[in-house]
Amino acid sequence: MKLNLRNYARIAEAAVTRKVPVYAHFGITHRCNLTCKMCGIWRYGNKKEELDIPEIQRMAARMKRLGVVQVSIGGGEPFAYENLEEAAKAFIDEGLNVRVLTNGVDVPYERFDKCIEYGVKNFSISLDSLYPQRFDYICEHEGSWEKAVSSMVYLSERVWDKGGILIMNTVVSNLNLEEAPDLVNFAREIGFAVSFLPVELLATSKDGVRNWEARFIRHRPEMGLAAGPQSNVGERIDRSYDALIKMKKDGSNILNSTPYLNLARTYLKTGRFPADGCDAGALYFSISPNGQFTICHRTSHGYKHFLDDDFEEYFKSVEYEFQRKMEAAACEGCMRACWIDTSSIFRTMEGFLEMSALNLKPQLRRPCSLEEAMAWAKYDDIDVVPGQASAK
Repeated sequence: MKLNLRNYARIAEAAVTRKVPVYAHFGITHRCNLTCKMCGIWRYGNKKEELDIPEIQRMAARMKRLGVVQVSIGGGEPFAYENLEEAAKAFIDEGLNVRVLTNGVDVPYERFDKCIEYGVKNFSISLDSLYPQRFDYICEHEGSWEKAVSSMVYLSERVWDKGGILIMNTVVSNLNLEEAPDLVNFAREIGFAVSFLPVELLATSKDGVRNWEARFIRHRPEMGLAAGPQSNVGERIDRSYDALIKMKKDGSNILNSTPYLNLARTYLKTGRFPADGCDAGALYFSISPNGQFTICHRTSHGYKHFLDDDFEEYFKSVEYEFQRKMEAAACEGCMRACWIDTSSIFRTMEGFLEMSALNLKPQLRRPCSLEEAMAWAKYDDIDVVPGQASAK
């Protein structure tokens, strides 16, 4: 992706100090048109709490002053926000690199076109399986696979030669563990890189009050990968991640760094989050639909509002740094790629070089057609949930 000189300087400073907030996630809305099984964020969608465009313009200007290089606009489903295109433009106008994180389901193509017209070159779309029946089961929405893939092909045709990066986000779970290598190959054919995120689930259905982020994930044991005394889960995970790491080293289109893939493997096998490697509130931060600042998705809202007049002074204060470190140290951890992989990139030479190589690698081959993409769909007679003859 092409960045301006200011942004390159910020990245260089972040690589040395790890104290420049180069990445921000802005959940512009919690509203969503899907009710994916592992996600509960849609339950908290409230249009009345969302910022308007002038407020988002103020947010974008403040991010620039703080040193932000990349802002990802997510949700919920960001296209549920009626003026998403103008919101994206606010960040583009400030010289920030923008990524829109969408499910791509039922998004009118003219809205993609307007984003691209305003300068958005980077999009992420979620796809967790090459089996349409399985993906529809995960999304709880019939026809999700065809609609998501159609949007991916459309975006690829529109931006493949414009210097941006398109990413297919895949949540790795019991449902699709063996599909991971095939998903890498599929993503390559349609002009996407692929980012793998290990599934995070509640241990019980009553755990949703233990922390802020726990309200947004769900108890779905059929998606979990819990090893037992007679289980071959560890072998399944190793086979899949051995293949992914080899593909990564061979130059494939996997966005994740090798250090992150190894951390994800360990998490899926043991349930243990990384013991260190979190730079929440220093290298990256999160903003809710109402503009509330947090150092990450898991932490409380005990910080100043991002649009408070004195926020910039507060962000640079000893008070903030102490609060941030205390909360980060007390956090149980997570495996979110946007957080942990960003730290892996800035903490390890291997991660930094791999990301640089992927960003500088030109997209030389034209992506496949919609007809060719649809031919990747698998309609074998399988259990939607492995080991279960039926699933609804």
